[in-house]
This record gives sequence, structure tokens and C-alpha cells, in this order.
Amino acid sequence: MKRFRKMNIHFKTLLPLFVLAMALINPFSDFSAQTPLSSQLFSKFDALRTAVNDEERALAHSELKVFIREILTDYDSSESLFEVFENWPAGIASAGKGDELVTVISWNSERQDRTEDYGAFVIYGFEGANLYDSFKWTELVHDRDEDPSDESRSYRVDDWPGAIYYELVLTHDGKTPIYTLLGWEGANAQVTRKIMETMIITNDRVRIGVPYLNRPEGIRKRHVLEYSDALQSTLRYDFENDRIVLDRLAPSDPSLAGATAFYGPTMEYDAYVWSKGKWKFLQNVEVKNSRDKERHRPYNDPREKN
Repeated sequence: MKRFRKMNIHFKTLLPLFVLAMALINPFSDFSAQTPLSSQLFSKFDALRTAVNDEERALAHSELKVFIREILTDYDSSESLFEVFENWPAGIASAGKGDELVTVISWNSERQDRTEDYGAFVIYGFEGANLYDSFKWTELVHDRDEDPSDESRSYRVDDWPGAIYYELVLTHDGKTPIYTLLGWEGANAQVTRKIMETMIITNDRVRIGVPYLNRPEGIRKRHVLEYSDALQSTLRYDFENDRIVLDRLAPSDPSLAGATAFYGPTMEYDAYVWSKGKWKFLQNVEVKNSRDKERHRPYNDPREKN
């Protein structure tokens, strides 16, 4: 029986434009042989990848969501769920163990106007001797009318602003598990976003954007980096120092202040550290240059550049 392990996220490019190329070098991958389930999964993503217009893409995106719902609803064995995680070719992040274990799978579909549609499922409540004996799940429903750059909002599962999540960090406020999601949001042809947002699961209700970010200007629910679509930025969990590290952004010229399409990394960094039940914001932290090379890893932006 394969066992679910805590996941450290690494990425490889797997799918081209319009489908998340933010695929994992998945630590679940103990075998690579395709089965009927994995073949169906790859077929659904391939349909999304090869769609030639927005109508075909919307249909493939919808069919992928239906397929995942059916797998989770008609779940028949621990091996089948493990197989989905193992072969998931898009964003997947996991943290915790036992009854605190949570896995989030997500993906995107990019329209011809370079805006995004997203899908995601939060899988939690694992129980049983084999861990997969039973579990619960919730679908995150993308609401394109929501503003992903709003740092003051909390979201229900039916008005989620969308992102591809590549890392999940577990902390605790007393005995309450606090899950912090790090994600990529493609926005449009002018800007790209990186998003840090907290998530709690209470009485089987998932809430995203909880006030746990202690910033100099006050408590915030999310932190959004918005910058030029032509550039990349860092937002990652620094395991060695137990902190979340992020680029400090600035415009290419002072006269462009506020025009985030002209923002990019300054080679200076800030960080969040978990302290007294909150993520405390620290300015001007030192980051090793060798780790800074990670800004060039595929998860920074799954889209191909011209």
C-alpha cells in the first residue's frame, strides 16, 4: 500500500500554453506506468491543451471538473486516489499529517485574451488505517467577477478569485490548523500575480483569506504581488529558516508608481515569520543568492514567453 507523504513542492514543465505548465516532479511518483485512470486524466488535460478556441477550451475545462468530481465521489480504493495525486499534471500542494492532512489540486485554462479560468479541489479529513479509507473534499468555484488583487477580502468556496497553488504551509493558532497557500495567478497580458492567502477548515467549511497576516499597515487577509507579465518574482517557503520569502517590487521608473505593469523585483526581499498566531511581516531580510535562482524555475510563470 502506498502511503501519502508530506509533500515538498518541485516543478517541471509538462504542458504548454493555455494549460498549466507548472507541473510537479511529484514525490508520490513511485511508478510511471499509465493505467486507465491516469490515461483518462492525461486525456482530459490534453483536450484542454489542444483546444483551438475559447469555446472548446471552456468545454474541456468543464469536463475536467466533472471528471475530478466523479473520481472523488465514486472513490473506490486508496490506490485510485493516490494515483490521481501521483499523476496530477498541474498544481498540487499538500501539508500536514493524520487528521490535519490537506491536499489542494488546481489548474488553469487561459483564454485567447490572456485572462484565466481556474479549477481547484481541497481534499481533507483523511481517516482510516490506510489513511485513504475515507476523506472529504470541497470544490473551489472560480468567480471571474472577484478581484484577485484585493488583500482585504475573505472568500467562500463559491466566490473564489482563482489561482494555481504550488505550495502549502501548515502552522497553528493554538490548536487550530492554519493553512497558508502560495499561488500563481496569470491575470492578463499586462500583469501577473503571486498570492499568499490563509485557509481554515472548520466544521467541513473551507474559508480562504483569513486575517492572519500582520503587516505594518495592519492585519490583512492576503498578500498579492502584482508585476509585469514579462518578468518573474519570488514567493516561496524557506524551509531552512521557517519563513515565507517574497520579492520587494518597484516600478522601473519612479514616475510609473502605481502602474504595476511596469513593476518588477528589486533584488531586495521581505518575509513572513509565524509568531504568536500570526504571520509577522519583516522587511529587508537576507536571502542567499543561490536560492534566488529559483525565480527562474517553471512555477514562477507557467506560460511561455514570446
